[in-house]
Amino acid sequence: MKVGVIGCGFIGNELSVFIDRNKEFKLIGLNDIDKDKSDFLIKKLKNNNPKFMSYNELIKKSDLIIESASKDAVEEILKNKNLDENHKYLLIMSTGGLIDNLDLLKQIKNCIIHLPSGAIAGLDAIKAASGRIKYLELTTTKPIKALENSPYVTKNKINLKRLKTQKFIFQGNLKDAIEGFPQNINVAATLFLASKFDDIKVSIIADPFTKLNRHEIICQGDFGRIMAITENMPSKNPKTSYLAVLSAINILKNLKSNVKIGN
Repeated sequence: MKVGVIGCGFIGNELSVFIDRNKEFKLIGLNDIDKDKSDFLIKKLKNNNPKFMSYNELIKKSDLIIESASKDAVEEILKNKNLDENHKYLLIMSTGGLIDNLDLLKQIKNCIIHLPSGAIAGLDAIKAASGRIKYLELTTTKPIKALENSPYVTKNKINLKRLKTQKFIFQGNLKDAIEGFPQNINVAATLFLASKFDDIKVSIIADPFTKLNRHEIICQGDFGRIMAITENMPSKNPKTSYLAVLSAINILKNLKSNVKIGN
């Protein structure tokens, strides 16, 4: 399977190295807004020699496209005609980018799109309960470093470094959470796409003492109650939980597996 990776940051690096070591894949193309990042990644690889490609060339030549760039990249990828016309596979890490492009997503009929569960647990149960959910809440707690320079923090002039204890810095809906914390709250977008529940309550807590990214989900309906808590170690990128990378790798491992676990 020929693979192209869009976005050569931490996640793109980790997934490219995994692909480079796996004989079932061949990494043929890379793209990043900063070409130096893709050039650096190419030098790290031992078995593949991918080329820097435009979005169009990469999508056209790849069987599987991996997006690990940003939510803004998702729209451009979904608009590319080669994606659907040629029955591609697409793995999206920036699930927040789908919320603003649900109409584009609905138009795609032939491309198989994979969304990793990322940094949260419980998505299988929540997918099963979709349509019967009456209440859904996500509370995310993150270290100061993970939240710095987020648009919401900057706009509201929140001085995170002065915090002496954990503090709710955001409480609101899904759309505002994604706009205010685009690099932190992909879990909320994934939760919506699994649940199809429009009224998710999102809270974000800044904690000056924690080193973990913590996500707590409470879901209620006539089926009962689902509670899931995930405490993740951050990756080298403090805004990203390492479990998100492992989740994507697991999708790659299972692409050709004839045993599927979960719904």
